[in-house]
Amino acid sequence: MSRLFAGTSFDQPPRCPACGKPKPECRCLQLPEKKKMSAAKKGETRLSSGLVLNPQTAHPPEAQVARIRTEKRKGHRLVTLITGLDHPGNDLAALCTQLKQTLGTGGSVQDRTIELQGDQKTRAAHILEVDMGFKIRIN
Repeated sequence: MSRLFAGTSFDQPPRCPACGKPKPECRCLQLPEKKKMSAAKKGETRLSSGLVLNPQTAHPPEAQVARIRTEKRKGHRLVTLITGLDHPGNDLAALCTQLKQTLGTGGSVQDRTIELQGDQKTRAAHILEVDMGFKIRIN
């Protein structure tokens, strides 16, 4: 009985991209790699987006105004939109995840706008203002 992939590229052992030898015979992959220097220094934070925040680039939540409004979409569905958090230091994906977990609803980030399912204006405003320290404007 023959093998299923006999004679194809899947039957070949994987090769090293640098020297072309089969990986068990390759010696160039066994060299220790140099450690990369961390870009984050004392007092700096690296966000999931790759942005490095330091005291000069950070914008505290107390100085930002989050604008909250609802919008009616097709099928008479309501969506809560949170805008005004345009500073690049804001990790909107993490903020959206925290709001979704706390409110128990779905949502996403679209073009620097957090969208939450349903009419969540008052509850989201309370969380953003009391727990996170943002200034709130409800439209």
